[in-house]
Amino acid sequence: MRLRLTILTALLALAALPGFARSQGVSAGNMNMPNLGRLAGSTVNRPATNPGDPTLNINDTFAAFLDSAIPRNIVGLRFDSSYDNRQPARATYLFPRGGVAGGPGFLLPETRVNTIDFTSYAEYSLDTWFSVFIEAPYRWVNPEVNGNQSGAGDMRYGLKICTWTEDNFLATILLRVYQPSARTETLGTGHWSIEPGLLAAYRFNENVHLEGEFRYWIPLTRDDFAGNILRYGLGLSYGQRNPYRLWYAPVVEGVGWTVLSGKTVVASSPDSFVIQEARNQTIFNASLGLRFGYGRNTDMYIGYGRAFTGHTWGRDMVRVEFRYVF
Repeated sequence: MRLRLTILTALLALAALPGFARSQGVSAGNMNMPNLGRLAGSTVNRPATNPGDPTLNINDTFAAFLDSAIPRNIVGLRFDSSYDNRQPARATYLFPRGGVAGGPGFLLPETRVNTIDFTSYAEYSLDTWFSVFIEAPYRWVNPEVNGNQSGAGDMRYGLKICTWTEDNFLATILLRVYQPSARTETLGTGHWSIEPGLLAAYRFNENVHLEGEFRYWIPLTRDDFAGNILRYGLGLSYGQRNPYRLWYAPVVEGVGWTVLSGKTVVASSPDSFVIQEARNQTIFNASLGLRFGYGRNTDMYIGYGRAFTGHTWGRDMVRVEFRYVF
């Protein structure tokens, strides 16, 4: 609980810092406490409306497995397939505990799960520095022991607040809420969750972009299987959007998770399983993909990811995404 409050307090402090500094007239070299007039909305370059506005070179992001730090107007469709999840109930991050007396979810202890998620999402910038978003997944769950299921998954929605900008850098506060709205318990987690986070983007030059995230997932349940999870990642891309022709940008990403509490079920068969502490388990995935498009507003991503640790959410992953920015 103390760690949870410390992280939430730090994130709120980061969000409030720029406003305080502006009120005090703070300036550090060529660091601009943001006039946020060109951060959000369309990725189309806009002329500055005020000669004193900072020049913001970052108006697009290319990573697929990381959250974008730019508040903007966007709609998209995302297809995910994940294979060989051997501990699906770990910390109830993806599934509720199942096959355990009194637990929701799978009827029998599960040895392996493959999943497919088809997610539609939309983000709308209410102001140039602030946006809200919603994500609606449809899931296909293919367990090895229990029966297959499909249907609507848990809804997710939240907001982004850009709190810091300079010429080649921006940082954004994220808050995501997970609603247990799945058609059945095995298509979701069975509980509410919240996920505050810090997103960032840095542009080395016109072609090289670095993106990062730090997120803290908090399940809102008294289930002792549920646990807090840290998520962190970096992504590097090469390329830029061409407003008049076909363009492409290769992307490499690394994402990690560290489980801080909770439990997991390790099963070799429905009749042979043990319950273990999930605390301190770390998972790391790396992915390689290509984002490409034509013109300013539409693009597509195709990529493959693989787990490089003994603990996994899925050994192999495939992601295909279509986005329209307006």
